[in-house]
Amino acid sequence: MYEHTEPTPLTEREIQVLRQVATGAGNKEIAHELAISPNTMRNHLYAAFAKLGVQSRTAAAFYAVRAGLVRLDAASG
Repeated sequence: MYEHTEPTPLTEREIQVLRQVATGAGNKEIAHELAISPNTMRNHLYAAFAKLGVQSRTAAAFYAVRAGLVRLDAASG
């Protein structure tokens, strides 16, 4: 039986990371843009994955677009 639950609220940094992921940016590029280490960036990304119940960048990016965190025209470059 499927029970829908709302995801745990994301931190501002997790949202920033998701916005970058949705544009297709890579880990190093995101880390550089946010002035954090690649390891810290991955920690934020994996925390967002866990909170959203997703296991891929694609699913996380889809969530970001669907939730209005990223506009489709902005995500296309």
